[in-house]
Amino acid sequence: MSEYTFSQSSIPKTDRGTKTKLKLLMAAEEVFGEMGFFQAGITDLTKKAKVSQGTFYTYFQSKEDIFRELVMGMQKQLRMEIKIATQGIKDRLELEKKGFEVFFRFLNQHRYLFRLFRQAEFVDEQLHRNYFETFTKGYIEGLTEAKEKGEIRELDPEMLVYIFMGMTDYLGMKWVLWENREVTEDMVEEVMSFIKHGIAITPNK
Repeated sequence: MSEYTFSQSSIPKTDRGTKTKLKLLMAAEEVFGEMGFFQAGITDLTKKAKVSQGTFYTYFQSKEDIFRELVMGMQKQLRMEIKIATQGIKDRLELEKKGFEVFFRFLNQHRYLFRLFRQAEFVDEQLHRNYFETFTKGYIEGLTEAKEKGEIRELDPEMLVYIFMGMTDYLGMKWVLWENREVTEDMVEEVMSFIKHGIAITPNK
């Protein structure tokens, strides 16, 4: 994990503390991603991070605690990167394209994101739901605004958001997690072609 956004209430007071907590979160991302939450132990996390178990408990109360902060922190970082990359883009379709590009780039850096997210449903159902609801809130608002401006068709913005998320979920899982492929601009263009035109062939007039 090259970058990580701590929750406001959990920022360490020193630079050394910040680096140590980041090491633990980076280790947790890899260990939970490879072994699974229920198979991994705190010893596996501390061994990977090269810190003592006592150090672990300085920053986290339990395995569940670090998992929750890991999942929501990754989501927050993803939303921040998309927000920064799409600032100033007015055209909704261009904004969607840039958002997909950022998402797949993030996924290449955090290839276990979907595996962690699926585990969240069984570790903490409310965490799983919060992940969805916080991620989709601004997205739905943006598509609602675009619909009101006449930039997209009269479709339910909430439905569209979940359709888009479903697409990126399985494409990302296949391309990045299973096949370890770099998502190219041509691949994103194919996704955007579907979003713009669907699968119907428009008859020549």
